[in-house]
Amino acid sequence: MKLNKSIEQGIYVLLILALEKDHRPVKSRVLSGVLGVSDSFLKKLLMTMKNAGIITSDVSKNGGYQLARPITAISLKDVVEALDPATVPELSHLANSVFPDDPAHVQASEQLILAAFDRGFAAFNQKLDQFKLSQLLRPEAYKNGIIDWEKRLN
Repeated sequence: MKLNKSIEQGIYVLLILALEKDHRPVKSRVLSGVLGVSDSFLKKLLMTMKNAGIITSDVSKNGGYQLARPITAISLKDVVEALDPATVPELSHLANSVFPDDPAHVQASEQLILAAFDRGFAAFNQKLDQFKLSQLLRPEAYKNGIIDWEKRLN
């Protein structure tokens, strides 16, 4: 499985926001500067995470992006569901070519395939939900935030 680059960027955006001194809002240009990624691409990712309820945004002069809830309450599942949701595969009914004279077998085999994917996604999501992003940080670092990213960037 290849990790979608949006997921990796989303994880580190959230960590940056968790570490921001006094949990102040962080501008997208600061986030893109710290990560070394395109600001226009990052803005799309930020909008997606905002729409998913993971972050908030304030467009005022002193605004920016902030976590919508504590980093201890945000899991890898939250990030994956927001940025690269797993979808149930759409079958093209190739089983009809393999079992042309047995529609009952076609239907049964397709149902078994879809059920296997459902169980796999459920197990995958359960494991991702158990991993909170705060596990990637020291508690003293995210409690009140310790880094002024804008100063560090300049």
